Order: sequence, then C-alpha cells, then structure tokens
Amino acid sequence: MKLYKKILIALDTSEQSWHVFLEALKLVQEKGTWAVVVTVAPVYLGDLGLTIIDDVYDKIYAPYEKLMKKVQEVLNEKNITAKCVLEEGDEPFEKIVDAAYAFNCDLIIMGRSGSKLKTFFLGNTTARVIGYSPVDVLVIPYPKNVGFKKILVAVDGSPFAEKAFSKALALAKEHQSKLFIISVVDIPMEIYAVAPEIGEKALEKRKTYIETLVKKANEEEVKAEGFLRQGLADEKIIEVAKEIEAELLIMGTYGRTGIKRLLMGGVTERVLSIGALPVLVVK
Repeated sequence: MKLYKKILIALDTSEQSWHVFLEALKLVQEKGTWAVVVTVAPVYLGDLGLTIIDDVYDKIYAPYEKLMKKVQEVLNEKNITAKCVLEEGDEPFEKIVDAAYAFNCDLIIMGRSGSKLKTFFLGNTTARVIGYSPVDVLVIPYPKNVGFKKILVAVDGSPFAEKAFSKALALAKEHQSKLFIISVVDIPMEIYAVAPEIGEKALEKRKTYIETLVKKANEEEVKAEGFLRQGLADEKIIEVAKEIEAELLIMGTYGRTGIKRLLMGGVTERVLSIGALPVLVVK
C-alpha cells in the first residue's frame, strides 16, 4: 500500500487482533512502507498494599510483554523493520492516537470485535480511535482478509465523501483494481405521497453525480461501475458489497469535537459494527 508511508498497527493479546497484525504485515511488506506496532497494557487500579507485585505483573503486564516479543520474532522472521511500542493506560485509544501523532503515521490499522469477545479492543475503542485520529483508519474484522481487486467506495455528495472517493481512486490506480461506486438515497414514503417529483429529482441528481465519478475514474484509466440504491444506507452498502464480492470498502467520516468524538454515529459506524469486510475510514 504505497499510498501510505508510515503505518501504525494497534493490537491486543487476542487471537482476533493477531489476525489483524498478520494482515497488516502484508501491506507493510510493500516497498517504501514503515511501521510502528503499538499495544496498550491496562493499568492496575487496585490496592497495591493488598496485592503481591509479582502477581499483578504476571496477570496484567506479562502477557503484553510476551505479545511484543512474539511480534518482534515475526518481524525478524519476515525481515521487516518496525518500531515496537508497549504502552500502559486505562484508555487505549489515547495511547494509539498519541503514537500516531508522535511517529507521524498516515494510517492506523486495527481490528474490531463483537460484544461476545472479551478483548481489550472493543467497538468503543475502535470508534474512539476513529473519532480522534488525525489520519485514516483501516478496520479489519476477524477473520476477513484485505484485498484490492474489488474496491467499493460509498459516496453521498458531501466533501467527506469526495475525500473518500479520491483515496479510493488512488488505491485503485495503485493496485489496478476495479472501482465500484455506490450512493444510497433514503427518501421517506411521505415525500413520495405528497410530492413525488422531489424524490425523482433527488434520484436523478444522485445518478448524474455517480456518472460523473465513474467518468472521472475512467479518465484516470481505472475501470469503474456505479450503483444507485434506495433505502437505508448501511443495509444497501453491505448488500452491494456482498453482491460484487468487494474486498475493501472505503467510506468517509467527518471531524467531531468534544463528547461527540466518543460516538462516531451515522452510516459509517453502523457499517463497521456489522463487520462484513475491511473498511478504510478516510478522515
């Protein structure tokens, strides 16, 4: 993935996270890419006066040190030079984002896990990393693999979607992929009942928009195909992704401040929560 020069890989001690690490290494192995691997050990908040220090170490910190040792062994085996960082904190997303800033990374790769998986990186951490990250975030759900033969990008005409399309186009050119462009229009039935021409105009406008993007991709010598759907955006995006067997979905999100950063909200978060395929969230 030559589009990104410095990749941060965030992982924990779970099997699901290890899968993400191995998938990320496939991207790092491409020429010109540098990586930093970050894991965050939880902080012990109990009473140290009532606890044997060695016991705390064995239960909390040792597994993370063992993980980083395993990471280094794999890096050596694959002849990959990377910076390994073991942090400590009760809010892992803060350490991940801080590391992205500190090492000037331009992409964060991490996983997501369902509520049944008692791992350190749950959906809340992923959402917060995306909310606070200054750079793009690639979320790889277990046990999916990242590929670039078929890239699907979701657009809605907003400036954020335009950035996502530009990134999708660049990746498609780099990997000689076929680019699929989807836009979903959700028109309430009440509108059709009262003023059907409003819905028809909205669909026609979005159709023209998609055709413009397809033409732009073709001018860049990228094969492209557009899809216009009606209904709930997250459902239709996943539906088309499965239909075309997309290997990567690219979506935009918008910047938030304060408490709103804790909740991504909207279509992007709902699509991520499904975990149907890897999603590149363009900031």
